[in-house]
Amino acid sequence: MKLGRARDEAVGSGRRARARGVSHGAALVRVRVPDAQQGPVDWPLIERALDTPLPGDYVDLVHRYHGLVIDDWLGVRMPRPGSERYYVEGILSCLDALDRARRDGRAGGHIPYPGPGGLLPWGGSLDGATFYWRTSPAGPERWTVVVQAAGGEWDEVPRNLTGCLAGLVLGDIRPQGLPPYFPAPDPSVSVDPAWRP
Repeated sequence: MKLGRARDEAVGSGRRARARGVSHGAALVRVRVPDAQQGPVDWPLIERALDTPLPGDYVDLVHRYHGLVIDDWLGVRMPRPGSERYYVEGILSCLDALDRARRDGRAGGHIPYPGPGGLLPWGGSLDGATFYWRTSPAGPERWTVVVQAAGGEWDEVPRNLTGCLAGLVLGDIRPQGLPPYFPAPDPSVSVDPAWRP
């Protein structure tokens, strides 16, 4: 299957999926993109560098997709085999930016990981919104989502990553501060390995 065809067949049609009774996350797992990469992601390297495993739903998304993009606006950060250190460097750079914002009083009371309940970035938008996990001592499967909109608004989404993505696609959630055009009434979900938030 060519990537373009996979992109055309990717989830899309979010509102129609909800009408058919598609559950959380099911809207995001219909397409398996052929693996054009060499070898698996080195998860142990990432876990050692971040000092934590990442949630299983995220690891599954990385295995299924190589660059998940919703409505050509929101992208999920994903490591590439052989380039895991760049993924970790990007995460650490975001954590440094969040720590600077915290010190300047612009973090909405949030703190960066590894602080207790600290935020760890997983996605971003074209206009500068950042999507984070709120970490939990109960482990990665209990992490929820926090969104910082480009205008500085913060919103808590009491769902895991795939629950948040599915909620956006299906129109079940609308975090504060996101632009009025996102998501569109019938949002696209595409695979674009080159997209970088």
